Amino acid sequence: MRLVLQHGGRDVEAVVERRGGLYRVVLAGREYEVDVAALGDGLASLRLDGAQHEVGVEPVRARGAEARGAEARGAEPGAGDRYRVTVGGGGTPEEVVVLDPLAQLARKARGGGGAAGGGTVAALMPGRVVAVLVEEGAEVAAGQGVVVVEAMKMENEIAAEHAGTVTRLHVEPGQAVEGGDPLFEIG
Repeated sequence: MRLVLQHGGRDVEAVVERRGGLYRVVLAGREYEVDVAALGDGLASLRLDGAQHEVGVEPVRARGAEARGAEARGAEPGAGDRYRVTVGGGGTPEEVVVLDPLAQLARKARGGGGAAGGGTVAALMPGRVVAVLVEEGAEVAAGQGVVVVEAMKMENEIAAEHAGTVTRLHVEPGQAVEGGDPLFEIG
């Protein structure tokens, strides 16, 4: 599985693969062999290349006014899962955001924010269309899934960047797409 981790103002690419009872993790180009033992309620014991580490992971969830404020500021759906991570018993928690790599590419392509008005949504990388979730003429809400594309062995729901009408579908299930190929248009 490929991910993008945001920490301390940096984006770091990560690959995580299960191999038997262990995990192979490639982080910022460096490979680690990781053995994980859950200790309960957000705590785990990790053995990285023979060294033991106790790690606490707590999801950070926006609630109430904070969540509504993020929506009002145009925070896009799927903007990432946030976690507070503590290494060692008395360490200071650090916030880490875990992103789908396609969502990160989309954010960079749009300059970090959602698009306003109508437009064509294109594939960001080669893949195969798995599903088309709406029909032409359908009204969609911002963040609503329109097309599912499989890329890098992951299924990625491509969502409407803003509310509107799907004026044209350029793809159908089973179709191969290249980066830059149009998927759908919203007006």
